[in-house]
Amino acid sequence: MKRRIIVFFPSWRYFGHFAQPLFESLAKEFEIVFFHTEKAIYGWNDCPDLSGKGIEAVDLESLKTFSMVSALKKLRADCVVVFDKGWVQDRALLHAARHLCIPSLHIQHGSIAVLEEVKTKNFVQRACLEFLKIVRTFRLYNSTAMQIGVAAWLKSLPFQLRLLLNPNDYYYNHRQETVADRACIIGERDRKFFVEKEGYRDEQLIPMGALQFERAYSMAPREPLERLLLISQPLFEDHVLEGGLEAKKRHVHEIIEASPLPVAIKPHPRENAQWYRDNFDDSELFLYPPETDINDAILDCSHVVGYFSTALINALILQRPIGVIRWVDDHAYVLNLDQDGFAVGLDSAEQLPSIVNAGDKCGAGQYAYNRNVLEVLVASFNSLLH
Repeated sequence: MKRRIIVFFPSWRYFGHFAQPLFESLAKEFEIVFFHTEKAIYGWNDCPDLSGKGIEAVDLESLKTFSMVSALKKLRADCVVVFDKGWVQDRALLHAARHLCIPSLHIQHGSIAVLEEVKTKNFVQRACLEFLKIVRTFRLYNSTAMQIGVAAWLKSLPFQLRLLLNPNDYYYNHRQETVADRACIIGERDRKFFVEKEGYRDEQLIPMGALQFERAYSMAPREPLERLLLISQPLFEDHVLEGGLEAKKRHVHEIIEASPLPVAIKPHPRENAQWYRDNFDDSELFLYPPETDINDAILDCSHVVGYFSTALINALILQRPIGVIRWVDDHAYVLNLDQDGFAVGLDSAEQLPSIVNAGDKCGAGQYAYNRNVLEVLVASFNSLLH
């Protein structure tokens, strides 16, 4: 009989592009359920019907409960997976899993950074946009804690006070409040962070890498076009950077004008590719379509720039010179490839020409393990479910 793996993510638009390729291949070996809170927390309905791929998708709202304890009982979970235990929903789920003695696995998603001193920008705007989400996540967390017991709820009050004082940064506070039984990490540099900041013991960590890095390691080198690839992210849309889409337009134009090479862009899956078509001519910006694999886009181009996306690690694996854009950022979110000596730090657009003279660096091993990810996952589940 197949064991039932509950793969949780708060919303498809944040984690769906990561979860589907990771678990679609495991649907023959395990019973995979994508459990999310789209309708219950956000009021969205983005998660697609994946039944044709052997994956069941369940929204918390359909379970008629706001307690993760009741949800896991109804889902008949044999094992629980989260991608970022810092989110309130993930945190509540891990508390419930431990209470019900259900084994749990935390799979690292994306790059890591120390965020203890980060202050929310555009506080009022973000608070208004996220008010209902904050209220609903508080309800979910308290419903779960109260079902576990009064003692558990009382213990959570200092954490909840931190949420009330700074709700926009809710998922960065008290990261050590709960942990999964095991955690799969991307690279060796992440080990220290997961022990010191995430609260894990070293023996709980599993070297895994990631599918996108596994593909990069397997690809043959090819001669690139003399072109600068911008690996974009929804920083303006998420209000990490100020000014909205008008500021984003100015920022991209600034890169195009300062670049010594023709510029191409690979938008993040959460960005609107049509926005680039509407605001830039083909002659000034080459746009890679969403279906283009990031590794192919990197191999096409001679140089790569970006912010803190893990796709910069792909560029390191594929041996492209890298520039880290810092002139629009507060320096708190950046993947520090430049500070580690594997990229050029760009403190102004005028410094973009310096990337042309920068050679590629060999240092991918500490950022991304060269592992067969699916083999690691299967072995991890078999160990947890033994």
